Amino acid sequence: MDRSLDQNPILNNSSSFFERVTILMHREMRTRFVGGALGYAWAYLTPVAWIAFVVGAFYVLGRVPPLLMSPQIFVASGILPYILFRQTISASMRALPSSRYMVYFRPVSVAEILLAASLMELLNMTIVSVAVVGTIVVFFDAPMPADPLKALFGLILAWWLGVGFGRFSAIMGRLSDTYTRSVPIILRPLFWLSGVFFTATELPASSLDVLWYSPLFHAIEIVREGFFLGYHSPLSNPVVPFATGLFFYAVSTVLETYWQARDKRRGLL
Repeated sequence: MDRSLDQNPILNNSSSFFERVTILMHREMRTRFVGGALGYAWAYLTPVAWIAFVVGAFYVLGRVPPLLMSPQIFVASGILPYILFRQTISASMRALPSSRYMVYFRPVSVAEILLAASLMELLNMTIVSVAVVGTIVVFFDAPMPADPLKALFGLILAWWLGVGFGRFSAIMGRLSDTYTRSVPIILRPLFWLSGVFFTATELPASSLDVLWYSPLFHAIEIVREGFFLGYHSPLSNPVVPFATGLFFYAVSTVLETYWQARDKRRGLL
């Protein structure tokens, strides 16, 4: 446990929800970005490396982006929301085990721990996304997003989807180690089926009927509508990712009640 938190006067019975979440975010930032400036650099370099790899594959395979945009900005519009979704899940699953003793001995709830981790990931990836897109605009002469607010809305939907599934996975991870190990296997197909490399307008109607049920695809397509002027996707319904995230969030609260009741019976709480 972080000893600096043991002596923090904010984490006491009179502290507010906002104060506790703020302190937990600070703790998450210090553990997430170990190594100072180098740690922050890795947060930027990871999506850059992903984008560079995919753009390189585009050139090798001779693929042309369907929206007549530079491949760098096209790939970034798919990779960034995917990374935000994936990293939010990872942050939630990492935060709960690393802070589990705070739940037992402090006035800190599971919801506060997971919210702090998720908000830290949203803040981090928003900054990284602005930096990555700005770099592409400057060095590759790509246009600025046509509707930045809509692009941001799509990113937030991808984040919210990660919040819901991440909370569900974090709680399930306390109930089953097997589930924790299976999460990467569950998420891997989404990288290929959520429109990171293609748009919905490229697909036949039969594929759209199936991929309509991919909530992350909807979020990525909303991001692309914000990036590219005149682009309108047949799969950009914000209700799908929002409702899916809400469903997993609601289920996780039921599982949390069961988990804590089980631990209380075992004398762990």
